[in-house]
Amino acid sequence: MSFVQKYRDFSLVTLGNFFFFCNFSSFFLLPLFITDIGGDEARIGYVMGTFGVTSIGVIPFAAFLIDHYGRRRFMIAGSFLMFLVSLLYILISDIDAKIFILRLIQGVAFAFFFTSAATAVSDYIPSEIRAYGLALFGAFTIASYSVGPTVGELVIERAGYTVFFIYTSMFSLLALVLCFFSREGSFTVSRRSVFRGFFGLVFSNRFRVLLLTNLIIAIGLGSMLNFFSVFLDENEIHARSFFLTYSVTVILIRVLGGKLPDIIERRKIVLPSMFIMILSFLMISSIDSVARAVLVSFVFSIGYGIFYPTVSAMIIDRALDDERGTAMGAFNMSFSIGINFFAFALGLIARDYGFSNMYRAVGVFMIAGCIIFTLKYFIGSGRAKRIS
Repeated sequence: MSFVQKYRDFSLVTLGNFFFFCNFSSFFLLPLFITDIGGDEARIGYVMGTFGVTSIGVIPFAAFLIDHYGRRRFMIAGSFLMFLVSLLYILISDIDAKIFILRLIQGVAFAFFFTSAATAVSDYIPSEIRAYGLALFGAFTIASYSVGPTVGELVIERAGYTVFFIYTSMFSLLALVLCFFSREGSFTVSRRSVFRGFFGLVFSNRFRVLLLTNLIIAIGLGSMLNFFSVFLDENEIHARSFFLTYSVTVILIRVLGGKLPDIIERRKIVLPSMFIMILSFLMISSIDSVARAVLVSFVFSIGYGIFYPTVSAMIIDRALDDERGTAMGAFNMSFSIGINFFAFALGLIARDYGFSNMYRAVGVFMIAGCIIFTLKYFIGSGRAKRIS
């Protein structure tokens, strides 16, 4: 495949992923809908966390299929499923089994689409600009956060939730069309079994600390994306102040500084980005105005904007040619566990102890992540060099 063909397909998949995430990110406003139909903080945690049950459970199978049969067909299937399920939310009128079923199916759609799309772009990107290519892919993902929730909040205010669910479902339909016109990249067909291949990789020395670090940081991101809209609403601040700042900041960081992890050793980029995110959590309790909400969002976004493409590049660096899908699946699984599964516990903490204490608890988790990463990639790495 020529450079021009790779660039064309990279662009199609990246743009398709952007539209898919416009759909996905619009559902960060689902807590407002849950509150509107009678749910409390714990119910928000249950519903939002349900998404993670299937997105986590399905990923080993999705990764296995992607490494065996290619990426394109699963991008198309995932985007179609997300379109259909998002539209069905117009049938929801209270907190019952239907809303949990729809969130479960959305998790399946997400697992197949995002794992296959992220793996597809890694097939197209040359290794010497891997971090930068993944940063651009991620920048378009984050750009969706400024479209989906921001416009979605206005749609809810002016037209109601039925129009909102129709609006958000259309994005996945656009993603389907774009991915349909992409072509399969070059990849080595895997001969590994679904469980041995996946869990052998997850617990291997090459990946386990990176995946654990990503999981811990995803807890922090999930606390922002799943609960921050309600926290700001309690302080009479529009959620779009967070999502707009987050999106613009992360995009600028990844476009302007995306080449940095290809120049500087990646581990030396990861640790400072984690400290920056921890700083933002220490600032949350001081939020009492739009300006302070924007400042917290800005600080958090700088850290996460640097962290994600750097760690994803470290993951692909360590993956063999026939396990890229499995590696990206494991990366996405750790992300889903942190962002969705921990929403159950965070919802209970927020209900019983308040949002400020919930965010303090998240800050403690993230400090633990810094310690684990330092022990492995700085202290442990230094010992290994001295021994050798």
